[in-house]
Amino acid sequence: MVWTAWLIPICTTVIGGMILFYLKAVFRKQQKKEDLRDQAKKEETAMVLETLNAVGKLTVANTIALRDGKTNGEIAAALSEYEHVEKKLYRYLVRCHSEFVS
Repeated sequence: MVWTAWLIPICTTVIGGMILFYLKAVFRKQQKKEDLRDQAKKEETAMVLETLNAVGKLTVANTIALRDGKTNGEIAAALSEYEHVEKKLYRYLVRCHSEFVS
């Protein structure tokens, strides 16, 4: 009878410790996923801002060209920058999609 008085608290302590260990592992895994998702959101936001900036430069260059009736190289530079940002965004989206699929 005396051994049961020791056995029950020891078993409950061990079971409680195992449950806490499991919960800690689950929360750590969830936190890691959230951190990766936050990092992806930061990159995506930066890409969107770069794209908007490139589109803005292209729009301004087109407006100047239409106003003056001639191009002065600004359109070529803005178009080149836009194409660069567009390719960069496309590579990023493909990479993100492949990470989420796998």
